[in-house]
Amino acid sequence: MILEKWLNLLSYYDLFTITVFFLIENLLLMLLAILIGKLIEPNITKIKQSDIKWVISTLICNTIVTIIGYKLYQYQIIKINFSTSFFTIVFDTLLLIFLMDFFMFCFHFLAHKLTWFRPIHQLHHTHIETNVYSLFVLNPIETLGFGTIWLIIISILEFNCVSIILYLILNLSYGILGHLNKDIYPKFWNVNVVTKWISTTQFHSNHHKNESHNFGFYFTIWDKIFKTII
Repeated sequence: MILEKWLNLLSYYDLFTITVFFLIENLLLMLLAILIGKLIEPNITKIKQSDIKWVISTLICNTIVTIIGYKLYQYQIIKINFSTSFFTIVFDTLLLIFLMDFFMFCFHFLAHKLTWFRPIHQLHHTHIETNVYSLFVLNPIETLGFGTIWLIIISILEFNCVSIILYLILNLSYGILGHLNKDIYPKFWNVNVVTKWISTTQFHSNHHKNESHNFGFYFTIWDKIFKTII
């Protein structure tokens, strides 16, 4: 598979070259997110001078997580399934989304409840009215925390490579949509028997306005179970 050959090809390069490569990769993804934000909300997608350093630190932390993930793959701690089985891809993608959403919910909940963690997370909540830049305004400890959850899950379980890519696309997409200033989801979304379990822009926006509720990321189910939804 192309991705497998590409990962193996990277083994021929030194750490500095790999670091530059992953830094550029993460920068392009960040710029893509910002571009999408500017296309959807051109008048709102602006960065504050005080946030520039946090956006840069998030870029660096994401690069560090990527490098660690690649090294764990090199040492065969992270194992990737390169099969093209449709069932495997679908199952692994759904499992990855489910696990990440649950553990990120727990991490996010603790960020608000633990005395020592709350001040760290408050940086993100300086953005009450959000835009795409809000996605990247995070304390490095928090960014690395989310990255650690990701690395632990894909180290314990073997996931399909396509599923990993699909999840990362979904994660970035939901990060963008969750921090838009205006909800772009249709009106039926919150009442439909299926879609009401999937979070919206408004769902996360309400969290920024009321920090004791709506801790979930992709689904509303955890907040409904733990009675933290509004």
